[in-house]
Amino acid sequence: MQLVLEIEAQPATLGVARQGVLASCRRDGSLFIESRDGIKPAHFTLTPSDKFPWNQFLSKLLIAWQLGDMEDIPDAFRPQKRLPEFVLEGFGKEPLENQLKILSTLRKQGFFPRLPTK
Repeated sequence: MQLVLEIEAQPATLGVARQGVLASCRRDGSLFIESRDGIKPAHFTLTPSDKFPWNQFLSKLLIAWQLGDMEDIPDAFRPQKRLPEFVLEGFGKEPLENQLKILSTLRKQGFFPRLPTK
């Protein structure tokens, strides 16, 4: 199940709404996107100041985790060990800000790999 996202038009997308998948994340908060809409450029990067559809991504990510379908999950969010059941049950009920904090905490606890610097 590919996690295809609708990314709103902004300078990083050359002012065009795009469809793409999150290919990789870096420690500085930049996100490398592979397009799925046939528009060039086929790859682009969003910086922390750009608008990334975290709500879309996290809801699709949670479904993939629940289904155990890890094939299309970006490496940065592919669990290295089994996620606690209470996380899977409660994650979707939390506001976005808390979901991002939960991800950070899980990463620090070794559930996800460290993010690369480059």
